[in-house]
Amino acid sequence: MAVSRTRKSTPRRARGGGGGRAAERARAATRARLRASGQKLLAERGLHAVTSHDIANAAGVAAGTFYLHFKDKEELFRELVFEAVAELELRLETAVHPLREQPQAAARARAEVLLSFAEQHGELVRLAFGRGAEAASVGADALDQLVARLEREIAAQRGKAKAGLHPAVTAQAIVGMWARVVSWWAESPGRAPRAAVLETLVDLQLSGIRGGTP
Repeated sequence: MAVSRTRKSTPRRARGGGGGRAAERARAATRARLRASGQKLLAERGLHAVTSHDIANAAGVAAGTFYLHFKDKEELFRELVFEAVAELELRLETAVHPLREQPQAAARARAEVLLSFAEQHGELVRLAFGRGAEAASVGADALDQLVARLEREIAAQRGKAKAGLHPAVTAQAIVGMWARVVSWWAESPGRAPRAAVLETLVDLQLSGIRGGTP
């Protein structure tokens, strides 16, 4: 009697799963290399002296690959700036929000965060906000984001701030001061001692919003 043999089938691996994840990882790694090389070249040469081909070459990829990730070098720069601004906002929230009922301590914490940020991201600060900023529109958009945040803080302090202050005007004035002072100092930290810059920013914040001597 013949014995029927049933051939066992081996389950096939689902197609596309592992390969798709590998492709995503490779794409993310390429984008990270482009960002890193872009940040380095922009810091060394400035926005106008760097091309997308320069960035691609430094990242070790074909020129066409750059355009799979970014429309142009300005888009890459904008991404770097706004990522840094998001980091700054998080640091401000962490350092300043718990001190919102202590104006002097909050002002000092805010100034400390700003100076530390400038020390760590000096190249981006100079490119976006410094004298003759090469990407003025990017810098202006980033400052608008910070202005909106400060305006909300000032509006929430009605009754504590100096009478007659308009939140939007005050926020524009203070953020403009921050940008000018911090970018000026980031260009050449030897211009003024860090402690002097810190104390001046604190005093101007307090006397400007609350009036009188802190």
